[in-house]
Amino acid sequence: MKNKKKLALLSLVAVPTLIYTAPITSASAADITGQVKTAYIYDNTYYYNSNVANVVRLISNINDTTASFQTTLETASKAYDALTVTEQQYVTNYSTLSNHKQTKIAYRKLADQIEEKLASVESTSVNYYQNVMETKDWYNTLNAAQKTFVSAESQRILTTYITPNTSIDKVVNKIKLLNSSRITFHQDVADARAELNALRKLTNVSLPVGIEQLLLDAEQLVVKDKAAAKEVENTIAALSPKTSTAQDVQAAKTAFEALTPVQQQLVPNVWTLVDFVNGKYDLPTKGNGAKTPVLSDTAAVPGKITAMTRNKNTYTATINVADSENSKDRFVLTTKSNMTVIIPPLGTLLNEDTGVMEIKITRNLNRITFQATLNNKPVEFEADMEIIIDNLSSNASIVRTFDFGDQEPADYTVEGNRYFIQTPTSGSFQIVR
Repeated sequence: MKNKKKLALLSLVAVPTLIYTAPITSASAADITGQVKTAYIYDNTYYYNSNVANVVRLISNINDTTASFQTTLETASKAYDALTVTEQQYVTNYSTLSNHKQTKIAYRKLADQIEEKLASVESTSVNYYQNVMETKDWYNTLNAAQKTFVSAESQRILTTYITPNTSIDKVVNKIKLLNSSRITFHQDVADARAELNALRKLTNVSLPVGIEQLLLDAEQLVVKDKAAAKEVENTIAALSPKTSTAQDVQAAKTAFEALTPVQQQLVPNVWTLVDFVNGKYDLPTKGNGAKTPVLSDTAAVPGKITAMTRNKNTYTATINVADSENSKDRFVLTTKSNMTVIIPPLGTLLNEDTGVMEIKITRNLNRITFQATLNNKPVEFEADMEIIIDNLSSNASIVRTFDFGDQEPADYTVEGNRYFIQTPTSGSFQIVR
């Protein structure tokens, strides 16, 4: 029995791993007294205290505000990666290393933003100097570590003295040539101001008498242009398919057309207005309330071809006008006298009434009389109505005739032997051969 106990004791001494099932101490960069602890792992063969302690020290030496940040971070990262998995478990300040890696990513993004701003203006541009100075001011707010992430070429530009690529004469000429009717007027004003500011940042610039006032006046015009455009933009934004009428659309269109070309290009939602003008939406009619109009059972159908009824030289057709009707498609009305009438979508009708629209076209030799009425009132469309006349000679022309024999050239186009008369209202036309 005693021999068995001795053998058991000897086996425990011979196999120390059975005793040391866990590390004797844990790795730490420093204890509360500031003294470095010995970090080691006992696995029956080796001691790793020097490896772990070295990594802990390297991580502690990283400073994310100094120019050596990238170098020390890379050194510590490589040393940590060289440890075994077991050793890495004893690097007690690994979270610090991980945080520094995230800081590196943030610094890289910041440097990329500075690079992008610096490259956003060509070196030949009049605004180049101003852009460099603005970027330089930004660059100078960075700490030494952050600056190391900016490319060497960008650092060279941002730390080198440069002068504006303009002159007083160029600025004066640019201001004198400002023209409020040019499409580029706003950009021209901005460029002139940028060049003047660039010169003033370099030296004390004195312009000829009255020149700077010209620039100030131009800048006031820019402000007025933007205000006028904003007002129309708000008018268009207020349009609604549910509550706006054709009159509201017409008012917005009139306001837009009253703008100058320079102002018009400042209206960002002009295509919304175009959609309303072109009849994209079914619009309500003011004042009709719950009134149900009396409609025709034989009215033309929008989007389809309808043969007009003939009585001698006169052709007639009817179109129902009501909120329930299709307001997006055209009406195609045909005759047997080489004439076709195209009525635009009801969404472009400016009349407020509902009811039955009557279309009548009469041809007596070379004279054509066209009438479109709604409740015995002439109709008017935002888009043009069209009268297509076939088989006319290529040298023919068309005039619009009025009472007392007055005439004026009609609005028409020609495609081969087909003539397309465009008119927003009723009228009489004469074919001149």
